[in-house]
Amino acid sequence: MAQLSDTGRSQPVSTGRIAPYAAIISENDLRRITNLISLAFGVLMGLIGLRFLLNLMAANPENPFMIFINIITLPFLWMFQGLTWTPAFEGITIEFYDLIAIPVYYLLNWAIVRLMWILFARRQ
Repeated sequence: MAQLSDTGRSQPVSTGRIAPYAAIISENDLRRITNLISLAFGVLMGLIGLRFLLNLMAANPENPFMIFINIITLPFLWMFQGLTWTPAFEGITIEFYDLIAIPVYYLLNWAIVRLMWILFARRQ
């Protein structure tokens, strides 16, 4: 909302309301949201670890469960594929990029949660 001055220029008028971008979330809600984010990243890292173990045990790639694990984790691993050499011997595949992706997603989880606390926590 603006008000015209005697020179004809508009000047902002203070309404006493908080700006909409200055959202502050209660600590309880913030804790729940960050716990849900951490849970999602934990499930993702667990599925990537399971994929690594199944490939290490030479699991049948035609098995429906193995197909499900590959479909779920592929969008999160495409940027890591080809990063390292992938040795294979008699059906056993060691995908080192799986092991690289897990700490990368852990650090991403940590950074998102910390940033949310910095931006949205109430200041005492």
